[in-house]
Amino acid sequence: MEQIKGLNLIYGTETYLMEKKRDELLLSLCPPGSPDLNVFDGKGFDKSEVLRLSDTPPFLSERRVIYLSDTGVFKGSADQELCDALRSLPETTVLIFMEGAVDKKNALYKLFSSEGSIFCYEGIEKKDYRQAEKAKNEIRTWAARQLGTAGLDISSADLTYLTELCGFEMQSLKNELEKLISLKLFSKDRLVSRADIDAICSKVLSDRVFDMISLKLRGRTRQALSLCEELLSLKVPTGRILYLLEKQFNDLYIIKELSAAGKSDAYIMQETGISDWKLRRLRKDSASVIPSKAFEWLSASVEMEARIKQGDMPDRIGLELIIVK
Repeated sequence: MEQIKGLNLIYGTETYLMEKKRDELLLSLCPPGSPDLNVFDGKGFDKSEVLRLSDTPPFLSERRVIYLSDTGVFKGSADQELCDALRSLPETTVLIFMEGAVDKKNALYKLFSSEGSIFCYEGIEKKDYRQAEKAKNEIRTWAARQLGTAGLDISSADLTYLTELCGFEMQSLKNELEKLISLKLFSKDRLVSRADIDAICSKVLSDRVFDMISLKLRGRTRQALSLCEELLSLKVPTGRILYLLEKQFNDLYIIKELSAAGKSDAYIMQETGISDWKLRRLRKDSASVIPSKAFEWLSASVEMEARIKQGDMPDRIGLELIIVK
């Protein structure tokens, strides 16, 4: 492992890889429970305490390690006092930030980029089509390896089915793999079948939002609202639902535009990155929807997201208004 710098930022949406990198850094710097490890969680972290600790020499280890998560300091305008203090960080101190989203124009981000290390782990939804397909193949290989370690096998077709059902967010997929491994723990049959997958694996968030859009397109607004309420009751972040709603409306609009232009299904799938069955289902459910209506829904969801983020609209009401529009 190469020399760890004093300033480290881990960010993205792929929680599994982010946490793996975090643990790798922490374990290489100090043992678990070390008095030289200080942890700050959430946006309410005490900046003055962080700066005080950053100037405090380590007690038992070679480095004092300060781990901070979800602080939000890499979004919007950077805290100038924090930037200035971190420019003169003692050599005996290592800071590790783990954040969901960052602003690359943020002065603190630029400081870490020039003088520290940045580790970005984005999910496939943030990648272009080719990068996403490459990542999907790598995640399928990883999933097969996880099953193989437990002495289980799976066919290529069922592996594809598993990831289409459970999605490619690695932490969620890992949870589903653990369920499958537990199911087969005392079974003589070491092959994971489609029946096993259907019995154990839950539909991921993206598919549930897709179902919500499908219900809306078929005029079943009440059922769509019920599904939305179910997602919120499961503590799914509103921002995540909004992002997926926008993505589905965007896919729908592109499908409508390209279909109207006479483009083939193969071309449309390449442009949108959606699977064959989802394309067929969207086309069927939206048979009476014209491109301008799809664009209207897309624009409304983008506008509603902005209003919610600005505090002009309660998030639950905003979601419901998008669904009933």
